[in-house]
Amino acid sequence: MKILLNYTLTGLAVLILAASVANAAEAEPVLSDADCIKCHDELVRTVRGQESAHRDDIGCLDCHKSHPPDGVAVIPRCGMCHDPADMKHFTLQGCKRCHNPHAPVITDFTALEDVAPGCVTCHPQPGRDMKEFPSAHSDQDCNNCHTGHGLKEGKYNTCLDCHEKHADNLTLADCLACHGPHKPSAYIWTDKATASLCAACHEDIAGKFEKEGGAHLDNLRCIECHEKHPPNRDGVIPKCQKCHDPEENRHFSAEDCTKCHDPHAPMDFDLSKVKDVKPACATCHSGPVEEMKSKPSKHSQLDCNACHKVHGQYMECLECHKPHSEEMKYEDCLKCHKPHAPTLLEYGQDISAGLCAACHADEVSQLAENNTRHHELGCAYCHRNRHKSMLACEDCHGKPHNAEFHSRFEECNECHISPHALAR
Repeated sequence: MKILLNYTLTGLAVLILAASVANAAEAEPVLSDADCIKCHDELVRTVRGQESAHRDDIGCLDCHKSHPPDGVAVIPRCGMCHDPADMKHFTLQGCKRCHNPHAPVITDFTALEDVAPGCVTCHPQPGRDMKEFPSAHSDQDCNNCHTGHGLKEGKYNTCLDCHEKHADNLTLADCLACHGPHKPSAYIWTDKATASLCAACHEDIAGKFEKEGGAHLDNLRCIECHEKHPPNRDGVIPKCQKCHDPEENRHFSAEDCTKCHDPHAPMDFDLSKVKDVKPACATCHSGPVEEMKSKPSKHSQLDCNACHKVHGQYMECLECHKPHSEEMKYEDCLKCHKPHAPTLLEYGQDISAGLCAACHADEVSQLAENNTRHHELGCAYCHRNRHKSMLACEDCHGKPHNAEFHSRFEECNECHISPHALAR
């Protein structure tokens, strides 16, 4: 009887223990990530189908802590792992608007709307550029150009996908040499911006520069002068003094260089279109300007380009003035007149009587018919070097008569008529 009772108590203990274990197992079932696919096949396959930290670093149960009916369906907040303090992008609300938690890497931006606010949290500079340099790009959402995240080929549209080329031979690299995609109107050059690229829009100017650029062509590239492009204001048209130091040459101190010089053809002067060119001319040709000031004439009142329509060239006297005689040539004018001091008639001993006759016909005719030794002399022998200069009779003849005679007749012409019609 005692043995039977002990056996009964032992069996009861085993039954109670087994029941306790069964109840415990039923109350706290043990699940693993492998169990999730049994009911959530599509979601699990989505997670496993994309390389991401959600697939590689965490499991289903790291996010979903419990499950009905004994628990609640837990949808975690993104901020539990993605701390806003770590990155500004994590401060955004509505993460699932862009990201699928089971495939968080965005593969197609074009399926999203209004992505710019999210993009600029990680890429602030493009956002700032588009605000500072407004353009048609500024009005577009980021996914108009960026079809996927990153800069791998195929994840963004290139310039030539939307824009026509400036020239048939331009490539994307050529576009980027002048235009930044996020500030296309800023025209920020790179070293790859060659003259041929500029010629795509500025063909006439580039052609002129290629033919007539002179030292500018030999020593400079377009972008060394034109550091920026409109609508920028600074750096578009450089000051000539940037290279041409006034301390090296007084001419470089002249104002408004482009009044005379075309920077793309700097030695091709067309002075006829310039007003008040004399101050600039004086910086290199001070002698003629000072000469006109010291010997006033109608020439002094003219601007230099009245005679010098092209630099280094000049008009001849007879293009404006009538000749003193039909036989006169330009070279004859210069024997008496200086262009910058025309009223100061200076000449050499080789001046011919024929030139003098143009203005002094009577005197030359008298001298030609005279049979004294004066007949053998040229006009310039007595009228030496300068018009209206004249030797006195005494300079050659002294006082050939006695003192009493000279005291009675002080003027030689009282007896000898005149030097040109000399009577013995």
